Amino acid sequence: MMVSRKVYNHCNITMTMSYTIDYTIPEEVIKFFSDNLGKTLLIKGPPGSGKTAFALTLLVAMKGNGVYLSTRVDPETLYQQTPWIREGLSPDNIVDATLSERPTKTLQIRPLKYTNVPEFLKAVYTRTERIQNPIVVIDSWDAVASYTGYYDLEERQKLEHNICDFARKTNIRIIFIVEYTEQRPLDYLVDGVISITNETIDNRLIRKMIIQKLRGYPIKQPVYIFTLLNGVFKVFQPYKKQEVLNPIKPEPIPDISDNRISTGIRQLDEIIGGYGRFNLFEGDHLPFEILIQSLIINSANLNRTVVFISERYKQPDFITEVLPFIKDDSRVILVDGMDELKEKKDELKGEKLKPIAIIYLEDFYEERDEFNRVLRDVCENCIVLGYARENGDVCREMEPIASTYIRTKVIFGVPCIYGISPWTSIYAMTVDTGEGYPKITLTQII
Repeated sequence: MMVSRKVYNHCNITMTMSYTIDYTIPEEVIKFFSDNLGKTLLIKGPPGSGKTAFALTLLVAMKGNGVYLSTRVDPETLYQQTPWIREGLSPDNIVDATLSERPTKTLQIRPLKYTNVPEFLKAVYTRTERIQNPIVVIDSWDAVASYTGYYDLEERQKLEHNICDFARKTNIRIIFIVEYTEQRPLDYLVDGVISITNETIDNRLIRKMIIQKLRGYPIKQPVYIFTLLNGVFKVFQPYKKQEVLNPIKPEPIPDISDNRISTGIRQLDEIIGGYGRFNLFEGDHLPFEILIQSLIINSANLNRTVVFISERYKQPDFITEVLPFIKDDSRVILVDGMDELKEKKDELKGEKLKPIAIIYLEDFYEERDEFNRVLRDVCENCIVLGYARENGDVCREMEPIASTYIRTKVIFGVPCIYGISPWTSIYAMTVDTGEGYPKITLTQII
């Protein structure tokens, strides 16, 4: 992470500190906590799902106006595990509620001891009474309830009701972190409920945040995917095509080697090592379209010919949309079917740089023998990218000859990719047009 002097930018906020922190909190949650009312939020999910990272990121997003009450780790360990919060959350605002007998050497923080409910609430209030619009994170509520001796279900419900009422009357915002996933009485008492889960796609991690309730605030997007890259919580917004008002022709990325060309995305070049002779893509069309646009822009600006081969798409929109970003003398050729491709083969042999051939494989699958023969010839003279929707037969046949094999998926509105060959985890794709052309960023889901 690098030094940054940026301050705040609504939902995507960078604190002035010795770290540049790239994180985003859903707009609904920011608005939920932006008024001056006391309220309660329940964050639930299994261990390791990202509940604590979300709560700490939210505290930083709300300008550090809060108290983190930890029953999991002492403050020293917390700072070691998440050093990016050090300047966003002061030591005075971290309450050691672990009941640990280990002395604190470097941080002068008084531990919170549990005796009875009034003392517990008084301790919370004492630490927040000088903070404007304070947020209190209790991590975890199960441990606090246990420490206060409220094991009986009816007594615990009474305690939870009292704390929710306490939050509203004192204008304190309280976040309860729990490790159960089912519905319990606390779900109905609190003003908001968020569930955080881990799932897998093809044995690759995907993290999901579900906004179940935010009382009094509309939920525009109930489900987000997110990452914990560098220990920071970052959600991804659903894809929306952005208009470019003043398009430029970006400086192209050179080929990686004699056998591998640039994908047009520096991060993807680093991840898969560029595109080889035959590259297979399978899945949803949107992520493939984004990848192809970057490749066409980069290749055309390197004076490489691009040949688009399909019987279905005569003039696809996503090719028309890249024209403002490529040189006027660039060659983007549309080929309608196999017969026309045969006619173009000899013409493509004389190119200084191997042309790019983009083929919709399923268009020609029924003419398999003829297609395979022509494809072999094309691969000798071109860098080929073959796309198919999720179709096991096509991809199983093509996989053995693929230099790279990438799956493309739209997950809750977010275009994502992951490599089958080479193997990669899932990456979320974002498109930024602020520099005058569609610039792609890949963020690993970890």
